[in-house]
Amino acid sequence: MFNRNNNTADCFAKYGKLKNQFEQQFGKFRNEFSRDIRPLVNIEENSAFFTLQLYAAGLKKEQFKIEIKDKILTISYEANVQEQIEEQYMYREFIPQSFSRSFQLNEQVSNVNLTASYEEGILTVILPKDSTSYRPSQHVKVG
Repeated sequence: MFNRNNNTADCFAKYGKLKNQFEQQFGKFRNEFSRDIRPLVNIEENSAFFTLQLYAAGLKKEQFKIEIKDKILTISYEANVQEQIEEQYMYREFIPQSFSRSFQLNEQVSNVNLTASYEEGILTVILPKDSTSYRPSQHVKVG
């Protein structure tokens, strides 16, 4: 079953080579897969405003762009590629990446007095409600 001529050092060398090949291939797969990953979002509502929280750990708040146009809220981030190239890593599992997320807003959201903050890896956007355009939901009874 076992070949007595195998040297333990040879086994570890073969294992190391195989491990490196696997990590190179898996790394390529992981990077290709992660290009389509979008940051996770939670949206809460109360009587006065909507709160959107976007999970974005390790990013710089200066590089976020928040825009409302035609009742669409767009949150984007532009990663600094040059900064990533200069850093030398022995092993790297997370890479700050550019992204864009868009959300269709309803008539309740006001385009005035929006606020945003970034703390502990969470981007929080407060979207106040426009009380003049608020229409409560209607229940229709089926007869």
